[in-house]
Amino acid sequence: LAQAIFGSGAEFCKPLPPAASLGSFPAIRTKSSAAAMPGAEVEEDEEEEVKPTGQAAAEAKQLDSITDFHEDNETTKVDQKEVEAKLNDLRKKKEESDRQVAEREKRLREVKIKKEDLDLMCSELPLCEREALERVLRESGGDLVKALSAAVRHFPTNS
Repeated sequence: LAQAIFGSGAEFCKPLPPAASLGSFPAIRTKSSAAAMPGAEVEEDEEEEVKPTGQAAAEAKQLDSITDFHEDNETTKVDQKEVEAKLNDLRKKKEESDRQVAEREKRLREVKIKKEDLDLMCSELPLCEREALERVLRESGGDLVKALSAAVRHFPTNS
């Protein structure tokens, strides 16, 4: 059955005809194919491209349209006052957030902690930095149990 469909396989072993050589493809003609043609000029190290037709031409045109660089000639007009107003709003928001951070840091500095509690946390959690553990202890209001729980749940860092 396989021989009936595919044949004996002998036709696959035949040498290729000269028309199947590299220089005979229609898209690109090399100097070897040009030399084989009577009356053709031989150009060294140059390939002559034949214009693609049909679907190949359409695909080439689509590729060119994707890769083309187009300069935007229209200039967008920006309202200077609107930009300045938005920048001022952003500055005000930044100043407000900085003020809130400073107030929180001030409140944390005012929290009283025991040196023994901090030393205990440092000995129990040797991988954590002392300043980070001090901050966790202050955020917990000086409560050692809360601070240890918080440090175990979330690894404290200085940032």
